[in-house]
Amino acid sequence: MDRKKYIEYPNKFNRDEYNKKYSKEHYVRFSASVKPELKQRVDDYCKRAGISKTEFIRRAIEMFENNE
Repeated sequence: MDRKKYIEYPNKFNRDEYNKKYSKEHYVRFSASVKPELKQRVDDYCKRAGISKTEFIRRAIEMFENNE
């Protein structure tokens, strides 16, 4: 019986798995409850400024800390 030898290749790089693992190790999530009007103001601002909500929060924290 002729057996073929199979070459075992290392797993291909999986970008999605890498990003998920990196995020889990370097970031945390948190949530906040706000009135719908405030959420809409944040959404509108982010859309006009072309930024994410994460960037909005980052900038707000920087501004708040620098004005103490």
